[in-house]
Amino acid sequence: MDQGEGLNTLGKKLAATRRRLTLLALGRAWWPAFVFIAGFLAIALAGGFDRLSSFLAALILPLLILTGIGLCWMSWRRYRRPAEADVVRALDGQSELRPVSSLTDRPADPAAGPASLWRAHRARLVAEIGNLRLPRLAAEWAALDPYRVRYIVPVVVVALALVAGPAAPGRILRALSPDLGALAGADKMVVEAWVTPPEHTGRAPVFLQAGMKDVRVPVGSEITLRTQAPSAPKLILRGDKRKTIRFAQTPEGAFEARARIEGDTRLTVNWWGERARWNFIVLPDEVPLIAFDSPPAPGQRDQVEFKWKAGDDYGVTAVELAIRLRVPHPAAPEAEDRVPVPMPGAPGARELSATAQLDLTRHRWAGLPVDVRLVARDGAGQEGFSESLPFILPEKLFLDPLAQAAQEARVTVLREPRPYAEMPRNDQALTDGAINTAATGRLDAAPEGVRQAALMLDSVTYRGEMFINDLGAFMGLRMALGTLQTAGTKAEADAVEPLLWAIALKLEHGSVADARARLEAARAALERALREGAPEEEIRRLMEAFRDAANEYLAAKMAEAMAGGLDAPEQQQDGQAQAGGDSLGGQDFEDMLNALQDLTETGAAEQARQLLSDITNLLENLEFQRGQGQGDGMPGEQADGEDSDLPPEEQELTDAMRRLSEILREQRQLNDDTLAQQRGEQSGQSGQQPGEGTDQGEGTGEGQEQDGGPGQGTGTPGAGRGGSLAERQAELGRLVEELARRGGNSGQTGEEGAGQPGAGLDEDALRAILEAQRRAERALQGGNEGRAVMDQERATQMLSELSREMAEQIDQMRANRLGEQGKNSNDPLGRPLTGAGNDGQGVEIPSESERQRAKDILDELRRRYGEAEDEEEREYLRRLLERF
Repeated sequence: MDQGEGLNTLGKKLAATRRRLTLLALGRAWWPAFVFIAGFLAIALAGGFDRLSSFLAALILPLLILTGIGLCWMSWRRYRRPAEADVVRALDGQSELRPVSSLTDRPADPAAGPASLWRAHRARLVAEIGNLRLPRLAAEWAALDPYRVRYIVPVVVVALALVAGPAAPGRILRALSPDLGALAGADKMVVEAWVTPPEHTGRAPVFLQAGMKDVRVPVGSEITLRTQAPSAPKLILRGDKRKTIRFAQTPEGAFEARARIEGDTRLTVNWWGERARWNFIVLPDEVPLIAFDSPPAPGQRDQVEFKWKAGDDYGVTAVELAIRLRVPHPAAPEAEDRVPVPMPGAPGARELSATAQLDLTRHRWAGLPVDVRLVARDGAGQEGFSESLPFILPEKLFLDPLAQAAQEARVTVLREPRPYAEMPRNDQALTDGAINTAATGRLDAAPEGVRQAALMLDSVTYRGEMFINDLGAFMGLRMALGTLQTAGTKAEADAVEPLLWAIALKLEHGSVADARARLEAARAALERALREGAPEEEIRRLMEAFRDAANEYLAAKMAEAMAGGLDAPEQQQDGQAQAGGDSLGGQDFEDMLNALQDLTETGAAEQARQLLSDITNLLENLEFQRGQGQGDGMPGEQADGEDSDLPPEEQELTDAMRRLSEILREQRQLNDDTLAQQRGEQSGQSGQQPGEGTDQGEGTGEGQEQDGGPGQGTGTPGAGRGGSLAERQAELGRLVEELARRGGNSGQTGEEGAGQPGAGLDEDALRAILEAQRRAERALQGGNEGRAVMDQERATQMLSELSREMAEQIDQMRANRLGEQGKNSNDPLGRPLTGAGNDGQGVEIPSESERQRAKDILDELRRRYGEAEDEEEREYLRRLLERF
């Protein structure tokens, strides 16, 4: 080996020896820390620390961590890097020549000996370096680690890491970050959390559990968190911005926090560390969609008619018609009015469509060209718009000159968009007694439209006593003028609108206008109650108000016709009243009102609303003819000496049906009272027996035979309700027996039996009912309420079946009667099927059997609800009753 190669080999062996000595030095210095850390990792990877309670982990792990840190610090202080002399010494120790250190020698006197001898010496040292091996340091390592722990521990740690798999990082992290809050009891802290979606979404609250990932909630949802803790925790929201909310203490001593989620958010609850965490992904709320299905067009009675459809992901809560002038006033170029559009059903439907009929003749822009568009609003307040369409708003036509003047003054005020000018303050006027002058002087500060309307009213009413015959209209116009003269703001001036509108209608239409207004108000209130699902008592009250308003409107129409020289409607041969192009039978109109009341009572809201609209349209379309009638009653009212609207057979069967319905109601109430007595309870009807307050004249009027035969002097159901249960049952049996006797008398044919009451009654069914009632009576007399209840139930069931059969007979007779009327080219209401005028199509009245069936179902549900003892069954029946 030449000298250059030998020196290169020496450099490599010195570097390798230095690394080995450094490793040995590290082992000597860091051995305690290495063993401790390895053992800590092994226990952590094996899940040993996870098995400790939170309190013990919080107590032990910090001590272990501090111990590890202390050992590392001590090891760092003990570590000494190997010196160069130690490296040389480790190699020189293998040869007596000490070749590494000898290579650094120099001859003391180069001239003392031959140079060749010194070169031979260095060559020998270089050759010896080639024979040197790296020091193994076995003895040193054996003394330091006699059991080879340095090999075993890494293998064990790696094996445990492989076994732990994906859980390994989490175990190590938990071991290095103990829950110190457990020392203060934070580990026992329970966070209750739930998310309440916005009400308009219809979604149920979401209760959050630990470990839930990516909770999806609608935008605007509110999260509520509640917990028990020694002090207030913090709620941290991390979304677009970081927000911290401190829990507030409730009166019960708990801590509660609320936050609204408007975007994707990460939520954490912190108290001595993180106690809960959830991630929320927000579901967007789409803007509602709406469009015209058909463009707006003038309809009947100057209404605006159009079809529309709308939809929203969470439901449409309101629909409006936005109106803008096509040529706006310069002072208000963005002026827009919105008119509510009735929605089918309750608000909140996700998809809906309807035909709207709006009376906009009272709108301030009536008669002007406008642009209209539909607006749909959802529960979050978001609005969607349809396309804008041009339209001319219909206006009411006034022929009376004074009515025209009142209307012109009214719209002049309403169409003025400018406000009042600022008036200088005049405190001196109060002291000088010029209060009236200051008040009337406000008209000078009014905008031009208000001043013009005041001038119009002043001109119209000037010396009005000479040409205005209606004193009320004159006083109303003067009152409107005074209001305009003293108004100080535009809102005060607009207050004359209802007064001027009422005056114009009264001058144009007389008292019919007021009656029509009351009819429309009653219809709107009843329709709104049906749409919103109002309580039963409220709907019944509004139904009575509508019935009264309808009768009042008919009376007003009659008075107007007679005052104008028109005759009352003539009674035709079929018992119907002629009214212009339409004819309306008194019984038919009463049937429609009764059907409407039945629909409202049985919960058929949609059908009731349709029939309500049909009845209103029918009433408002009534007209009267000149010189064709002899009577002086209301449309459809029976004239003196005339027969009923119904044929005798149908009328008598209808009367029998009503009596049977009364008996059925009384029998059901008696069943309830008997059951209550059997249970030892007091009947809830004390002081007011069922059926009390019903018409008591049936027994002496309708209940008598036309020929003075059997049935005279009989009473109505409920006549004997003041007695005992047995006496009441006996009275009901007597009424059924009377019906059976009439049914037997009606078994004649031809003209002899045509007018007999009770025609169509099933005598066998009546005898079976009577037998069941008599058995119940005997059981009650003997004190056997259980047997009596069974017989009463049997009688009730048979009465109900008989009622349905009779209702079907009535429907068939009515169908036959109307079919015969159709041969005379008249519709079911007696109106011509051809020619001008309303043809009455769409006025659908539920059949008698359908209404009776609905009543039977409702009565049966009420009876079972009263008898149910199981709470779950009562709750089920209550929900069914709510649907009615």
